[in-house]
Amino acid sequence: MAISPLRSFVLAAALWLPAMFFLWFSLSSAVVFPVIRLSGAILTAWMPELVLSMGQEYHDAVYSYAADISGVAGFQSAKLAVEEQRKNVLVFCYSLPLLFGLVMATPLNWRRTFAQLGIGFAMLTLTETFGLVTEVLKTMALGIAPAIAKALEADYPLVALQAGAMAQQHMQASLAGHGLSPTAIALAAQFGYLVLPAVVPVALWILMNRRFLEILVGWSGEPGTGNAGPTPEQRGGAGA
Repeated sequence: MAISPLRSFVLAAALWLPAMFFLWFSLSSAVVFPVIRLSGAILTAWMPELVLSMGQEYHDAVYSYAADISGVAGFQSAKLAVEEQRKNVLVFCYSLPLLFGLVMATPLNWRRTFAQLGIGFAMLTLTETFGLVTEVLKTMALGIAPAIAKALEADYPLVALQAGAMAQQHMQASLAGHGLSPTAIALAAQFGYLVLPAVVPVALWILMNRRFLEILVGWSGEPGTGNAGPTPEQRGGAGA
């Protein structure tokens, strides 16, 4: 008895998805490499007065940014560098093995398979970069006060909280100069963390495999045209 296209796809996906996630975790440093490099280039070019550097350590982005505490008494310098800030970039990149697993489970020829993998990699790198960039901006806008207060509490306990509040005020004013408010940054960061990694890979796969989906659901053409299901030509062309 012939296996239905849907059952065949589900079985293939059950094999390919775990394999892709295994490779994703095993090659995590390579997976996050383009995302960290692109995010660092964007932030340091866009906000050179705020973002000082961004590098990579395994699957973490390691970055530093400038804090302005001018107005706080007792400090010879009004600028501080908040260093060794870290973010696990893999939390934005699980969309990659999800899409790759779906593509590999789809009955395509190798030319179309590699084309879809390439398109997916490029598109997901952009969405992953959006997630990392907005997360860094959220940390700068909303996390600078506790970071400064904690860094100064041992040596300057009397002004540590004041310095943190002043640094946050200056940071938010600087970000406003770039057209960014704390609320907009927080919403964008949540969108880049919660929505894009889950939705974009599935949406991309659907857009790139519309004909195969028509075969899976047994539909072709508009309702009322008399087409009860896929034609023999469509069945044979799904993997063309």
